[in-house]
Amino acid sequence: MKELELFAQDGKKIHTYIWDDVKEVKGILQLVHGSCEHSKRYNDFAKFLNDNHWIVISNDHRGHGKTADLEKQELGYFADENGWKILVDDLFLINNYIKKNYSNKKIVMLGHSMGSFLARSYAIDYGETIEGLVLSGTAWESKLSLKFGVRVAKSRQKKFGAKNIDQFIWNLSYKKFNKKFNKEGNTGSEWLSIDKDNVRKFIEDPLCGQVFTTSAFKDLFEGLLYIQNKKSISNMRKDLPIILVSGSNDPVGQYGKKVIKTYKKFKKAKLKVGLKIYENLRHEILFDIDKELVAQDTLKFLNAI
Repeated sequence: MKELELFAQDGKKIHTYIWDDVKEVKGILQLVHGSCEHSKRYNDFAKFLNDNHWIVISNDHRGHGKTADLEKQELGYFADENGWKILVDDLFLINNYIKKNYSNKKIVMLGHSMGSFLARSYAIDYGETIEGLVLSGTAWESKLSLKFGVRVAKSRQKKFGAKNIDQFIWNLSYKKFNKKFNKEGNTGSEWLSIDKDNVRKFIEDPLCGQVFTTSAFKDLFEGLLYIQNKKSISNMRKDLPIILVSGSNDPVGQYGKKVIKTYKKFKKAKLKVGLKIYENLRHEILFDIDKELVAQDTLKFLNAI
């Protein structure tokens, strides 16, 4: 694994990881991590893909991992305005790096959780730059709830500032994910996976589990409205192979319901989409008890493109 810093148009350093211990390269996986985590967590998965002829490249988003400047209170913060678009454009920066350094190799994007929302946004804006899309732990949210969320976040940003750590909005959104699993422990993160060791590592990681700033919540809700817009979806390539993967016990996808809804919306838009729901697994299927099966299935999808 190598680490480098790429510079976005606004001069921001984007911390990036490259796993390239590969012989006879088949392609590049551009991995897009989720909220409140970072790319290095995917080390084992990336090594597995390396062993199977795939290079993996992933950047820490703004507000996350080593891209977040802790002295400037950037953990959980994207930008004052247009944060979602900025994050998507950062992915385009990484994609350009891949094209420049690994020419003539196919690029497939894998996005997990918030990363799946970013990847959907990327496929709308820059779909011609990738050859496939894996969406892990994705969902379809209520338009009414999202619009309400944007209004609340804008109002709170005006009152408390863009970098306000917003426990109030977190309580209304993320906190509810653990409701079904509270009896298993008191960490609040049991919903992530059945694997207790994975939950422990998440909790002990100082770069995981941060509460978003008010502006980041606003950006997330606006991003979700954008990717669920009918016109936006119509801009996605009809020939782009897409697969939705999720655990049946994942609260983000409402235990499969919101994933199936996304699948149906994509089907209606005549997108080339497949669906795989893993029985009993929770949100982080790439780190859960059947992670080897998920990794093998992902590899099959990549190799079939």
